[in-house]
This record gives sequence, structure tokens and C-alpha cells, in this order.
Amino acid sequence: MVTLNDIARACGVSKTTVSRVLNNDSQFSVSAETRELIHSTAASMNYDTEKRLRSRKKASKTVSSSAQNPLKIGILSEDYPLSLDKAGNYYAKIFSSLISTLSSHPSALQLQFQYTYKSSYDDLQGLDGLIIIGKLTLDPYHPVIASIKYKVFVDYVSPDGLFDSVRIDFDDAVNLAISYFQKIGLYDIGFIGSYDHITTITSNEQKRTLDSRQIAFENYCYRNHINPKDRVWITETFTSDDGYHLTNQVIRSGNLPQALLYASDELALGGYKALQEHKLEIGKDISVIGIDNLSFTNFLNPPLTTVSLNISLIGSTAADALLSQIEGRSFPLTIHPPIHLIIRSSCKMPDTF
Repeated sequence: MVTLNDIARACGVSKTTVSRVLNNDSQFSVSAETRELIHSTAASMNYDTEKRLRSRKKASKTVSSSAQNPLKIGILSEDYPLSLDKAGNYYAKIFSSLISTLSSHPSALQLQFQYTYKSSYDDLQGLDGLIIIGKLTLDPYHPVIASIKYKVFVDYVSPDGLFDSVRIDFDDAVNLAISYFQKIGLYDIGFIGSYDHITTITSNEQKRTLDSRQIAFENYCYRNHINPKDRVWITETFTSDDGYHLTNQVIRSGNLPQALLYASDELALGGYKALQEHKLEIGKDISVIGIDNLSFTNFLNPPLTTVSLNISLIGSTAADALLSQIEGRSFPLTIHPPIHLIIRSSCKMPDTF
């Protein structure tokens, strides 16, 4: 039986917070995002499912066959716990949007949330559907996986293109940022990114690979006869700490470009600190663009120009992809949610050159 402690650990909050949110305590102050995450996690872990089933039956005299025998949807997530207190809270937002969409559909009423670190193929037996969130991989030909009828990868490629995949086209994101730099007259562009770390769900082993944003930027370099070694700097993680340390290294090398594209807003956050410690004025001495449009970016000084990925749309699109399979679609899709550039004052304006 799922307990309040289980939900609290998954959300990275206290048991008291979970209890007061689930009991709709109007006197308890908590952010709307945290409230949504707690409700989504409770639903995904099948907390109090019987009560919700009775409520749904009372609401309608006719109960569909899918409500009588609800589909069992497993969800594997790279990120644990799914805390919104993290600076990025990227996967937590995807998860909340995903569960919100699924929970409104009777076919997906019964959900199971299984964590990467204790998953095996045996854990996935008996599932009707499986959603994999994050940089995770599995054997698509394993008998247990083959027996799961509906499958969606979120934020990563589907193995051998066999299943649905909902992910950002980072080639477009990188090229959008580069085009803007060039539009405002900046052609000496550097890239600060991170390796990807792909986890195999049954062993928890991680394989370090090149991130698609790095590949896209290096392809731009090759097309323009630029040596990537002179303009690409890579660290181990997409964190602000790594962004800070790597930006410091670039500054101290004496090879700082006119403009820096950071592979994530969190890397850019650390980069801001390093640049400002070296008395470089962002938006004047150097131009900066991030990727994600996380909530803090509009509150930086100066506010960060960033490629918006519409994180909530990634989650709802993944849910829609699963539901369209349930409704009869039999062929896999790769879906790239739309992106756009949000222009703020971290880049030089054309009239300031």
C-alpha cells in the first residue's frame, strides 16, 4: 500500500506537506507547482484509487469497460525525487503535465510509478503501457517489453524507432540561437554544454555520450570552417556549478568569444556568476543565450535570452501520444513540440555596436 511517506520521498517534500495538500488544507501555503506535483504523484502511485473509482462511478450511471478494468500504465523516470525545489525541475514539470492529462482519461485511471533504481524487466510485467521519461534505455526486443502494448519515450530517442518518442529537436534549438546571434551581428560564437549520461534501466549503468546540442553546434562549426576545439567546451553535467567552473576556465584561457550559447539555462546560470565575477557586463561585453526557459531566467540580471522548450507541452503531448495508441493508432511517431526564442537583454541590441 502506498503511504504518504512514499509520496513525500518522490516529491522531495515532507510528509506533513503531502498530507495537508491532499486534504486540501486552505490554511496551508504552498506553491501551485508543488501542489500540482503532489496530486500528480499521488495519482500516479495509485494512492486512494478505490475512493476515486467510487467517485467516478457515482458521477455516471454508465461505467465504461475501461473504467471497470482500467489500463495499467507504468512510468519510469530518470529523475528521483521529482522535486520542484530544484533550480531546473525539468522532469517534474513534464511529469505533472503528463499525469494531469492522463488522469482525465478513464483508460489511464490506474497508474504505477516505478523508479529507475529498483526497476527490472520483471517489475514491468503485467503493464498495458509504459512511459519512459528522461535519458533511459532498454532492450526493445525483451519479451516483457514486447508484451507491453503501448510505449512512449519522453525526452529521448526510441530504440530502433520502434516506439513513440516525444522530444525536442535540439538541432532547431541550436540553429535558432545561432541565427539570432548572427542577426544582431555576432559571428564569434562559443558553446558550453555537457555530456549526456544514458542509464540502462535494469542495471543502472550509465554510458556517457555526446549530447545532441553539442552535435548540432559542431555541425554548424564544420559547415562554416570553424574548428570546434576552439569554440566548444564540454563539462560533465547540466548544472549551474559546472557552468560556473567551465565558464571560468574559458575566461582564463583568454579565448572568450563575443557570444556564448549555453546548452541549458542552469549552465547559463553558473556562467552568469563567472562572467560577472570577472567584471564582464552581460549584454554589452558579451552576449548570452540559454536553452529551456526555466522560471528563474526572467529574474536574472540581466534577464536571459533563451530558447523556450514549453516543458508542460512535452508532458501533455506524451500523454496524448499514449492515448492515441490506446484509441487504435498502430504505428510509431516521433513528435517534436514547437520551440521559440524569447529575446531578453542578455544579448547586445543591433544599435549598441
